[in-house]
Amino acid sequence: MDDVRIGRFQGYIERYGLTEQQVLDQVEAAFGEPLLIVASGSVIAGFGNDTSDLDIYTVVEDDVASTLPLMSYPNGARIDAIICGSQQLLHRHREISSSIWPPQEIGPGDVRAKRKSIDVITRYGLGLSLSGTDQWIAWQQRLEAEVSEWIGDWHAVEAYRMHAAAKALISHKPLVAAIRAGEALLAALERHAAAHGESYFKWKWLGEKLERLGDPKALSAYEQAVSPPLSAFDVPHYIERIENSLNFYLSDVDSSSWRLSLQPAVGTSWETFGQEQLVSRWGLRAAAVSEKSAVSEPSTWTYALTEKWDPDVEALFSEDMLWLGVQSE
Repeated sequence: MDDVRIGRFQGYIERYGLTEQQVLDQVEAAFGEPLLIVASGSVIAGFGNDTSDLDIYTVVEDDVASTLPLMSYPNGARIDAIICGSQQLLHRHREISSSIWPPQEIGPGDVRAKRKSIDVITRYGLGLSLSGTDQWIAWQQRLEAEVSEWIGDWHAVEAYRMHAAAKALISHKPLVAAIRAGEALLAALERHAAAHGESYFKWKWLGEKLERLGDPKALSAYEQAVSPPLSAFDVPHYIERIENSLNFYLSDVDSSSWRLSLQPAVGTSWETFGQEQLVSRWGLRAAAVSEKSAVSEPSTWTYALTEKWDPDVEALFSEDMLWLGVQSE
C-alpha cells in the first residue's frame, strides 16, 4: 500500500516540477515544529484529477485554534495545509476508540460530530507519512489499522437510519422516501467497499471505489441507488428492490440491540392552540395535533427497527420536525 501511495504522491509533485522538500516547505512553521506530516486526500487515495489539490495534514505540539486549510500554489500546484494540535488529535482518537457506534444515547448533532471525527482521523490514518518523529509515525501506523472498523460501523448505522426514514416517508412523501432508500444503499455499499480495502471516507468517490474493486454486482447496486424513480407510482417497487440489496450487503450486521430514536429537531416548538397543540419549526411550518396525541408535547420516541411508529410521530417526522437517530440498548 505504501508503494501505491508513494507513486501517487510522486506523480503529483512531478507534474508540477516540485520536490518533496518544496512540499514540506508549505507547512506553516509559525505553529511549532511538526511532529507528523501526512499527505492525504483524493490524490493519495488515487481518485485525484488534473484540478485536485494535495492535502497536507500536520500535527504540532500546541493546540491550533482553527482547522481551516492554509492554501499555497507552488508552481501552480494547489496545496492545502491543515494543522492540528497533538492533544486535540489524541483526544479525538481516544474518544473515538473508547466509544461504540451507535451509542447508548443519541441526540441531534451527534451524527455530524461523529462524521467529522472520523473524517479528520482517517485523513491521518489513511495518508502517506512524509515526515515525523518515531512516536508519531508509529501512532499513524496504528491508526491505519483501526480506521476500517470505525468506517464500517458508521456506514452500517447510516444505512439503517436512512432505511428507517424511507419507510416512514413512503406514504407521506414517496419521492423523498425513494431518495432516502437510495442513500441507505449507498451507505451499505460504502461499508462494502471499506471492508474490501477502499476506506477513503468520501462518498463522492464510491463509484470509482467499486470500479477499482472490479465488483459488477456492487456497481449495479450503485447505479440503482443513484437512480431513484421520477414517479410516485414507481416508488414502492424501487424501495422493494433497494431492500433486497440492503439485506445482502448488511446481512452480517448485528442490529438486534439497536433502536430508533426520534426527538424534536432543532427549532421545533409546541404551543397550545385551543383544544390542540400547534407544533412549528422556525415559524416556517406548522402542524396541529390533538391534546391526546402521542406528540402533544416534546419528548423522545423510541422504536425497535421493525416496529411500526405512532402515526402522529410519523407525520411530524415527514414534516421535518423530528430528528431520527439510532442508538443501542
